[in-house]
Amino acid sequence: MKAVVVHQFGGPDVLRVDEVEQPRVKPGQVLLRLRAAGLNRADVLVREGRFAELASQQPLPIIPGVEGAGDIVELGEGVPSLHVGQRVAVLPMLTCGTCVECEAGRVSECAALTIVGEHVDGTYAQYIAVPARNAIPVPDNLTYEQLSVSIVAYMTAWHMLRTRGALTDGETVLVVGAGSGMGSAAVRLAKALGARVIATSGTDTKCAKLREIGADEVINYRKVADFHEAAMDLTGGRGVDLVHDTVGGATFQKSIDSLRHGGRLIGMGSHTGRVAEVHLVSIHRKEIDIRGAHTAHLGEIREFLPLLADGSLEPVIDSVYPLDQAADAQRRLTSDDRFGKVVLTID
Repeated sequence: MKAVVVHQFGGPDVLRVDEVEQPRVKPGQVLLRLRAAGLNRADVLVREGRFAELASQQPLPIIPGVEGAGDIVELGEGVPSLHVGQRVAVLPMLTCGTCVECEAGRVSECAALTIVGEHVDGTYAQYIAVPARNAIPVPDNLTYEQLSVSIVAYMTAWHMLRTRGALTDGETVLVVGAGSGMGSAAVRLAKALGARVIATSGTDTKCAKLREIGADEVINYRKVADFHEAAMDLTGGRGVDLVHDTVGGATFQKSIDSLRHGGRLIGMGSHTGRVAEVHLVSIHRKEIDIRGAHTAHLGEIREFLPLLADGSLEPVIDSVYPLDQAADAQRRLTSDDRFGKVVLTID
């Protein structure tokens, strides 16, 4: 089969299209013919050898790709609930399936958790074999390209905003770095949940697009570097109820300073640095609640899938590339003017 393979760490040009052996389906697994792969920032970290949880132990060679969608073409022994020809998206969290957390659907809490495309071969390929529980049946109204970028983005946004953030109708949420695939998903989900949405982005073009997808107010952080002061102004000096921050060290303190007394900061991601200098008094005096987030639970996927099916949620796609242009696709992923998700189509 055709696949994009990383044989050595480096820039986008190390992504090489190879002919590799097609995976064989094992008992309890399904074989998927992938039709599209969504690009994720984790793909870049893997390619560069900077994946935080593995550091120098990053396996090589590896097929990158955390996100993907396609059709089931073969069932392993003992898979009664799915069928050949079924359209599915890949759930990238690989777990033991037997621990207390897995039995309860809290797959992100499994001690044996590994991730497709980070620890094992991923979705930049024509075929992938995954446990049956990692093949998520999906709505028929979305294209493969849309499906490939919907599951991870919206399950993470749901976990951050709804589960960890307890966002409710009528609250005000600040989405920091909203022009990314994850950020744009958070904007749309927050609006679907009835929130007032303030978003930050770095260009006037992105700011206009954020308004088009539902942001009520947008702050251009290149023009207003102290976006926390703008957030305070937009809330009459009160502050926002919740901050959704996937940016990391560069924005963490400003996100804290954007919050009202008793507000919540939900953080996931460290693209601008894994270390942040924090003024503790800003947390203590305002009784700020800081919560981390990592992936999602199975039940959360079941909660937002109906919103994809009825059109309440729709992925924001920036651009689409064929598989053999994976290097160009990753360059686009890291470009400043990218808005939304980047997709690879797999013929």
